[in-house]
Amino acid sequence: GAFSSIEEIPENIVHDHEKNGLPRLSSFSDSEIKKRLNLYFKFFIVRDPFERLISAFKDKFVHNPRFEPWYRHEIAPGIIRKYRKNRTETKGLQFEDFVRYLGDPNHRWLDVQFGDHIIHWVTYVELCAPCEITYSVIGHHETLEDDAPYILKAAGIDHLVSYPTIPPGITVYNKTKVERYFSGISKRDIRRLYARFEGDFKLFGYREPDFLLN
Repeated sequence: GAFSSIEEIPENIVHDHEKNGLPRLSSFSDSEIKKRLNLYFKFFIVRDPFERLISAFKDKFVHNPRFEPWYRHEIAPGIIRKYRKNRTETKGLQFEDFVRYLGDPNHRWLDVQFGDHIIHWVTYVELCAPCEITYSVIGHHETLEDDAPYILKAAGIDHLVSYPTIPPGITVYNKTKVERYFSGISKRDIRRLYARFEGDFKLFGYREPDFLLN
């Protein structure tokens, strides 16, 4: 092949599903979708919901390693216009703005404008439909070092591919980081955010973040 190991594959190529011969499920007919959902090995990986939101914020609005300009130039301004308290502030999107947007019960109209880009922060319950689809495995980011080999073996491809080495500590839940990001955010906004993601916390076994809510 073009690459001798998984580590050599550039991130932008990994995310270009169609060019990799991996069309989205939605591109198939209803009958083909049903067949794949019934016959294929299906899995997904979950992560502590609040840590996931921090990661999405950093990846799309702060660092953006793949340089996807629409996040900063289109999505961020839309959130700022609606949810920033101090309209005279000229800084880019802040985590507080992001939290207020996600916790707003009336956020749907903005989600429609943002299109498929919201997959990075929509709830797992909405994104993966675990109550409608019978998954073969649901793994956890926090135990990925054990879960990844298990998934590859369960899928019958462990002899073809191995999961890249995980740097020490990268999958460990970081309470200090979560506290730091939420430190300047009101309890009201945090509780509204939790209300939206409560299903993810409970369904996938994550503890309620009492240290933020009380």
